[in-house]
Amino acid sequence: MEEIKNKYLIFNLDKDTFGIPLSVVSEVISYQPITPLYEVSNYVKGVINLRGKIIPIVDLRIKFHMPQKEYTERTIFIIVNLEYHNQQSLIGLVVDQVKDVITVESEELQQTGEIGFKFKTKYLYGVVRYQEEIVSILDIEKILTKEEIIEIQDTLKE
Repeated sequence: MEEIKNKYLIFNLDKDTFGIPLSVVSEVISYQPITPLYEVSNYVKGVINLRGKIIPIVDLRIKFHMPQKEYTERTIFIIVNLEYHNQQSLIGLVVDQVKDVITVESEELQQTGEIGFKFKTKYLYGVVRYQEEIVSILDIEKILTKEEIIEIQDTLKE
């Protein structure tokens, strides 16, 4: 069986293409109505109920300081499974479109420094060429810090 560690789910936000490790992806679902949360960061849009599990929804456009876009039936949620302090957390990431699953060999992945991306490179692990475009590979653990995950979990407990 081929290892999953070199596979990435690639998706679009506006005209930019991003990738996240397939190993953290639980599932990809179409838009569902979101119940708002209050007193949380503005990029946490609220929660959805997915088969009895309450899942916080994070809008990556807001997190990356990109123009906001109204949610439609074409909006996609990527449900990722993050682990903090030996505790699993399901988080939904709002994206415009899921494109593909690609395999990236380690020598193809170029590390990023401060290279003039539209958002801070602190969220990036590296970049890779896919067909005729550059895919920004996200460091999923840096998109949401431990403190942000704890803030979301604490809000859900209240």
